[in-house]
Amino acid sequence: MRDMDSSTRATSAPPGTVSRTRRAILDAAVTCYAEDLTTPLSEVARVADVGRSTLHRYFPDRAALVDALLTDAVDHTERALADAALHEGAVVEATGRLVAAVFELSPRIMPLFSDTTGDVRWDDSRWEQIHGPIGALHARGRAEGVIADEITVEWFVRVLWYLVSAGWEAIQEEGLAKHRAVALVTRSLLRGVTADPA
Repeated sequence: MRDMDSSTRATSAPPGTVSRTRRAILDAAVTCYAEDLTTPLSEVARVADVGRSTLHRYFPDRAALVDALLTDAVDHTERALADAALHEGAVVEATGRLVAAVFELSPRIMPLFSDTTGDVRWDDSRWEQIHGPIGALHARGRAEGVIADEITVEWFVRVLWYLVSAGWEAIQEEGLAKHRAVALVTRSLLRGVTADPA
């Protein structure tokens, strides 16, 4: 009932205003939580340039906001993987596009991955479903001898996200250029840390 009431109140404004305000709150939350996942709602409202009461009309509490961020992050991930066209071109080139796409998602995804509050509740079934294009790229890579047979798709996906997390940390903490981080992660994902043949 609480969610229904809040939705009714929020949609009393013109539809365009509702969409823009909700988007502004979500984007502000991404900015705030990229720094600190425990940022209070009052600070999220300030960054979004809305009143605290307005924020609560859209998201009655922190749990509702985090749930919306999860859905938003999954939606962005699904679109990014589709836009990366992982089925096109050589496997190495497609993997580079994959890494670049995942890097762009980092501000939305990494804070949720690193949650220690217990408020982040992933929908594992949908999260796995949207990774279908990565699974197809992995299968193509194995078939073409680019990815070793012993590297399962589960391991490939896990290592991808861990490496991107490390790359994102290097950007934030060491000032590594994003294009350099993308190149290093792509190389590490495909060839590890071994030197190229002389």
